[in-house]
Amino acid sequence: MRRKISTSRWLIPFLFVSYIFLFRTPEQAPAEAEQSQLPAQLPSPQLTFNFSSLVLEIGKAHFVERGSLTAILPVTQASLLALPDTLSPFLGPSSCVSKVLVVCPESLLLRSRAAVRQVFRSAPENVNHPDVSLHPWGGDGSPTVVALQVAAHASTKWLLILDDTGLNGLSDRTRDMLLCPVAVELPTGPRGVVGAPGNRSCAPPSPEALPALYLLPPFTLPSTLIQNVHEDWFNFGRSISQARKDRLGGVIRGYGDPDANWRNSVCPNRLSTTTSPRGGTKIPTPFVGDRSGGLFIFLLPNIDDLHLALQLLCRLYETGHSIKILLYANSRPASGVWETSSSCPLQYDAIVDQRTELGIHDWLGRMEREPDIIFAVSELATRSVTNEHSIVVRIPPEDLRHAHWMGSLSLTEWKNWNVPRIDISIITQDRPQSLARLLSSLSQGRFFGDSLSLRLNMEQSSDLETIRMVGAYQWGHGAVFTHRRVIHGGLLPAVVESWYPHSNDSYGLLLEDDVELSPLFYAWIKMGILRYRYGEGRSPAAQLFGISLYQQKNIELHPEGRKAFDPRRLFAKNNVPDPSTPYLSQIPCSWGAVYFPEHWREFHDYLAARLSESTMEIERIVVPDVRSNNWTKSWKKYFIEMVYLRGYVMLYPNYAEFVSLSTNHLEVGSHVKERPKEKQEVFRLPLMELSESRQLLDLPGGGLPGWETLPVLNLTGCMSSLEEIIRAGEGN
Repeated sequence: MRRKISTSRWLIPFLFVSYIFLFRTPEQAPAEAEQSQLPAQLPSPQLTFNFSSLVLEIGKAHFVERGSLTAILPVTQASLLALPDTLSPFLGPSSCVSKVLVVCPESLLLRSRAAVRQVFRSAPENVNHPDVSLHPWGGDGSPTVVALQVAAHASTKWLLILDDTGLNGLSDRTRDMLLCPVAVELPTGPRGVVGAPGNRSCAPPSPEALPALYLLPPFTLPSTLIQNVHEDWFNFGRSISQARKDRLGGVIRGYGDPDANWRNSVCPNRLSTTTSPRGGTKIPTPFVGDRSGGLFIFLLPNIDDLHLALQLLCRLYETGHSIKILLYANSRPASGVWETSSSCPLQYDAIVDQRTELGIHDWLGRMEREPDIIFAVSELATRSVTNEHSIVVRIPPEDLRHAHWMGSLSLTEWKNWNVPRIDISIITQDRPQSLARLLSSLSQGRFFGDSLSLRLNMEQSSDLETIRMVGAYQWGHGAVFTHRRVIHGGLLPAVVESWYPHSNDSYGLLLEDDVELSPLFYAWIKMGILRYRYGEGRSPAAQLFGISLYQQKNIELHPEGRKAFDPRRLFAKNNVPDPSTPYLSQIPCSWGAVYFPEHWREFHDYLAARLSESTMEIERIVVPDVRSNNWTKSWKKYFIEMVYLRGYVMLYPNYAEFVSLSTNHLEVGSHVKERPKEKQEVFRLPLMELSESRQLLDLPGGGLPGWETLPVLNLTGCMSSLEEIIRAGEGN
């Protein structure tokens, strides 16, 4: 009689061997594979690793074919400089990648293309390199959404989804696993979240395969799994798990990854789905990974301040920076996750300690590396900061809700936050009502913790009401200086002598008293100075002599007279990719503008030589065919001459509907003899309201564009280029 064989005696070994075969790496020997163990305890009874189901699916598992893998690599401002190094692993002979789709914002397209060319110039010969193509996007949607949109159009059977760090921070074995993966019908990679929806935790890389709720880049998967575009990786993983009986969203596996920032990351031990105290919707939390970029520390009093800073924090996170948050005046000690709807989970610690400074000091001492930026809203929070290498940025609590524009700054710009010094110089004579309006708008400005000196310049003929108003004005953001001429000099010396730079980090905001300011004027100034004077592209921007607060609605310099001007219409007509871009113009603005130190010194020297007639007679025409040649008593006549000769330019805003950071009320004065209502309307512009502070980032890609992408206009408002305006000046 034949003995009946028990199914359990052969099925369990068969499943175990199949499991080992499936999850070994390309170079793993069978002997090593036999040491793999199943997880001792599953993270949750709601998520079970159904081995029978997996065996049926991939009992004939194999490595993907060479050439069948497409890598999706997003690029951010923070990761752009490292792009050549990030691309290099895909050019090696052991890679199965046939295509690399580089996804970049339109504002980074030219620099990304240059980086790709650099990679191929230095790539080894006699190797079949993958095709690398650039896919620009306009800035709408999260990086997750854009990556999935691009991946959905890939033509290969398998995909490698990356974040902007690529394969950096991974061991060689994990890299090999991702570059030539096993053909698993699930997302597979070293980073992910395990557990049940209400009891989640972040899993470190493990040589043992772990079932996951969802993965985070980098991971591989079959292209057929991308059926729809999802807002974040949680929802993407959930869409996969809901289509499976075993409810698996992915498989976590990695080998000896040295990325300590993952294992000791800001991800808490448990991720819970919470409700925003503002009544927001419950949003699942992806992992807060430590990516390329800087380390930002935010020292905030409580959860309400965290709520106000959310847009700033999320912009920094999405750019690729690491963020750690301490709430030092919370009602109780805690750690938690603030969850948002934009793939931006923010983990925070909270302490309750009567010795706040000591508590902050101890918390900072536990950082794995020195932070690049320490951001705070009170002096108390930063008293215990002893690290001389970290940059402390401190803003008033009331400015926090309007600080999201700071998220557009690069790490280099953040590190230079405390370097520039802006001096405000007001020129007034005998228009006390106009002066009162200007001073009122100045007092309502937001200065984000910066100290600014204020100089009030009065003419010899100033009336008593103006003198009284100047003496009574209270300025809470720095020193105040008052100056009154003893001999009437007129508007030319009044403006030119109102400010002189102390150093090359000193900038002059010149305001005549018929100007009115937006509360957000300083944010526009600071954003522009940091980008073009201290950012990565500062050297080519040496031709920039200042930043205008006023939008140009008319061009004054046509010989035949004033002409209406609409930069957006002009740019659309000339096929500028984004007509909403700020632009460069040779025309100096006198209705609210910042002037740069080197150029203002040069103007003093030029004007002194010009007025002395030591180099040319005063009547000589320097700039051909412009109306300013008739402005004999205006400082702008001579500044325009210098700008023309040197090929200098000024940055102008270009917001919708001519929304401006300053406006002019066309008061009767030295150059205005009458002010009919229709003429006032020509020059008066709507000011950007404080409640619309998000409008500051209505810019291409959500930030100030790269220097080389800014359109250039000549003195009559015609499209030109920096090279052309330089040649025009040199020819004279």
